[in-house]
Amino acid sequence: MTAAQFEQLTATEVECLLRRRLHLFLDAGAQPCAALMLAAQVEVPEDQAVALLEQGFTVDLTLRLLYPAA
Repeated sequence: MTAAQFEQLTATEVECLLRRRLHLFLDAGAQPCAALMLAAQVEVPEDQAVALLEQGFTVDLTLRLLYPAA
């Protein structure tokens, strides 16, 4: 999801999206605070982040690998 797409969501949709992402990342092994940080980065693809987390990558490294370069 792009930042522009995210901005078009309603507050309820944003809450649902962020909760779902948070739970995905927690279930993949991320620590709660780190999972929340990753969940908020909506431009990071969920499936790729989960795959890296399940392989033991840290959230920090996952973000470095997957966050779109500016």
